[in-house]
Amino acid sequence: MTVNQNMLRMEFVDFKMIFIIALSLMGSVVNSKQVGEFKLPTNFNPFRYELNVTTHLEDKFMFEGIVGIHMTCVDATDTIVLHSNSLNIDTESVMVANGVQNVVKVDSVSFNPKKDLMYVKSTVNFKPGDKYVLTIPFTGNITDDLAGYYKSSYVDKESNQTRWLAVTQFEAADARRAFPCFDEPAYKATFKIRLGHKRGLTSISNMKFMKQINCPLHSDYIFDEFEESVPMSTYLVAYMVSDFAYIEADNRYDEVQFRIIARKDAANQTEFANNLGPKVLKYYEDYFDEKFPLHKQDMVAIPDFSAGAMENWGLVTYRETELLIDLDVATIDNVHGVAEVIAHELAHQWFGNLVTMKWWTDLWLNEGFATYVAARGVDFLYPEWNSFQVDTVQNFLSVLDLDSLQSSHPVSVAIGHPDEISQIFDTISYLKGSVLLHMMNSFLGEDTFKQGIRNYIHKHKFSNAEQDDLWSSLTEEAHRQETLDKNLTVKQIMDTWTLQTGYPVLKVVRNYSAGTVTLSQEKYLTVKSNGKDDKSCWWIPITMTTSRDINQTKVKSWLNCENNNLTTPLAKDNEWVIYNIQMAGLFRVLYDTRNWMGIISTLNNPTKYKTLPVLNRVQLIYDSLSFSHVGDMDYVITFQLLKYLKHEKEYAPWWAALRGLSPINNLLKRTPKYVVFQNYMQRMLSSVYSKFINMSVELDGFENIHFKNIVTAEACGHQIKNCTQQAVDLFRKWMKIIDPDNNNILPKELKPVIYCQAMKCGGVDEWNFLWERYQRSNLGHEKENILLALGCSSRKLLLQRYLNWSLDSSIIRKQDAYTVFHFVASNNVGFSLAKDFLYRKIADISEYHQPRSDRLGRYVNVIGSQMKTQEELEEIQSFINKSSCYLKGADLAINQTIETIKKNIEWTLKFYNKIENYMV
Repeated sequence: MTVNQNMLRMEFVDFKMIFIIALSLMGSVVNSKQVGEFKLPTNFNPFRYELNVTTHLEDKFMFEGIVGIHMTCVDATDTIVLHSNSLNIDTESVMVANGVQNVVKVDSVSFNPKKDLMYVKSTVNFKPGDKYVLTIPFTGNITDDLAGYYKSSYVDKESNQTRWLAVTQFEAADARRAFPCFDEPAYKATFKIRLGHKRGLTSISNMKFMKQINCPLHSDYIFDEFEESVPMSTYLVAYMVSDFAYIEADNRYDEVQFRIIARKDAANQTEFANNLGPKVLKYYEDYFDEKFPLHKQDMVAIPDFSAGAMENWGLVTYRETELLIDLDVATIDNVHGVAEVIAHELAHQWFGNLVTMKWWTDLWLNEGFATYVAARGVDFLYPEWNSFQVDTVQNFLSVLDLDSLQSSHPVSVAIGHPDEISQIFDTISYLKGSVLLHMMNSFLGEDTFKQGIRNYIHKHKFSNAEQDDLWSSLTEEAHRQETLDKNLTVKQIMDTWTLQTGYPVLKVVRNYSAGTVTLSQEKYLTVKSNGKDDKSCWWIPITMTTSRDINQTKVKSWLNCENNNLTTPLAKDNEWVIYNIQMAGLFRVLYDTRNWMGIISTLNNPTKYKTLPVLNRVQLIYDSLSFSHVGDMDYVITFQLLKYLKHEKEYAPWWAALRGLSPINNLLKRTPKYVVFQNYMQRMLSSVYSKFINMSVELDGFENIHFKNIVTAEACGHQIKNCTQQAVDLFRKWMKIIDPDNNNILPKELKPVIYCQAMKCGGVDEWNFLWERYQRSNLGHEKENILLALGCSSRKLLLQRYLNWSLDSSIIRKQDAYTVFHFVASNNVGFSLAKDFLYRKIADISEYHQPRSDRLGRYVNVIGSQMKTQEELEEIQSFINKSSCYLKGADLAINQTIETIKKNIEWTLKFYNKIENYMV
């Protein structure tokens, strides 16, 4: 794989989290009136649910149940309004009672399917302050939509039989698909759940199992009753019926029962998670100064799962690749990914579950904080990895890329129709949110930040909060500890970062004769707006260092909207000045040419380059490449800076350089100039690749392994002969091994690279051999690596068949359909095939992914992001216009695609014919 493909693979690591992390984009921003239009009226406040659900698997694939919703009337009304979607409800059996026996006559029950609303109208007004119980019987189908209450399956190895299970996935607005409810996060209530199912199966829910009850009507069915829950939002309710195995942890910390639940055939892959989980819980109890409030914590590996994982309180559900792992086979990237996803979901038990956002506008409070504190947790448990720095670099650069588009969205964004909610589970909510929290930690200090968070959780636990509540707690603590000026508030600073799209570029211009430096800011955009009417402005924390003072990290001052042109003294004889120490603030820095040349002189000195902190070397590399890409800086300066890499020994700067060069790679591939870029990359990589040239030598150390992986992937991707030949030879040697499934002789850390190169250089035999390994494997990570690699083939017929298979869930699981499309589309040979597949099959793709229509935006994005001519822009715009009915809910993904193509066209016109002049 090329480094670009390696980074794209990050989409599938979480997430919800960084699968969640990547290309799912936000729909059109709505105003407050539209938000109100789609929210429930506030006439009732539910405080307790009694939920009974009977699950029928294999024969019927349906469920039936009855829910009793206890609620308090807040405002006089004759109508109860709640949510219901795709449920069959016998309207004649709907009842309302005031007290135990006082039945309130129901006049009518009606529905608004477009808004998922159910109306229960009485003949009299409900009285404010009175308590009522609304009872609704319902039935529904257990679908394969991966949303609501859905079915999943696997093949049992011992019997070779298909086994079925039913499991919930309710975030963001799909609890209403499983039972009628007040399906908004602000409506917290307790839940008393009973689950009926056939004997021989087991059920689990959020809370601990209490007792089993025989079913009087069906002797082969039983009911499991669970403890009443703590108050929680409907999207966190969870339950499952299966024949899974339960593996309990050796819990050394407190009274919390901790279990991993999975297919019996995968029970041997649970040890890592069972060991890590309780330690992470303990870390968070200490970090938040708040005990975990439940008696048990289950984590379940689901064979078919749309996201990466889901933080249901006490019952976290995962895609198998995010929970199960065989340490003898898995790569360090796999291990780190599982650790981070577990840490992310368990962080939610406090930030999201204990304290929940009032509305989806503040989703970033959930996801940004879970992403940030998960990186802290993993770093605490595995300090030898130095993974916090790696995460910081990857998150920071990802945000810089996406948030430089006009069509990005604010961290805190208005949400109206429920269809829009799923689209903000993206890089902005997760990664920008995390980077902003890291920035706050830097300028407030660790003690202030941590105590402010603790105060926030203590104040709002078992309730709901919004962004301003967090700002208030942090401000109070900062003023108490005197880490923030009394005249300044966190809200004043941070609203500029969360309520507007994008981020600034800090412009640094020195007056060398006067001995001064002038700072100013403007919004950074990769496609410049026509006018100068953008009034965006940020509170920027100013940290700086000079060649004489390299350890100055304290915030010296703030650049803000009232003081947006700041001139300060700076000694004339300083070689250079660098701002944003340790890359703590979310902004780029653009220096004058003389300052850049001073920095480059130091970097190119093998005895001095380390005087610049690693994270600042990362930012210098990435900023210079980005500035040159949009024409703000001469490429001559940037390629001069990159020459220093010949003596760079750290992973993070190399990662930044290779990621920063990938846009040039994408714009030149499939063009006559690509050979020029290939030759440049071969020269650039020759020295560092020589350190890692032997694929069979396995290294120790998190960063060392990542360093070798990324350099080897680039070397093979840019056709360094030794690399490609080694990969092909090793793969063909493996093909000849007896029992290759149990005797994989390939170096485990480089398997993804070797698989891809073997597919690229091989033919039908190699492809079929690897496909057979996929079918036989019981390891989720191995299957994922193989799926990605199969898309590297150079054989068009194989790729065409592979694309067709992606829409057949009997061959490739639905959760992996986009993965297949993405990696075929990213392949030079596969691009045109994938584009044609999308154009021809848009109706089929849309139907296949229902009800998640936002996923269509990803398909369009991966194709459009590789286009670079006016003709291609017109072509895809025509396709979008013709397919508009299938692309509803993906409007900003479409807008970003169009903006990206325009950016690509602009670069091609400016630089295509002269880029070779710089790469000397």
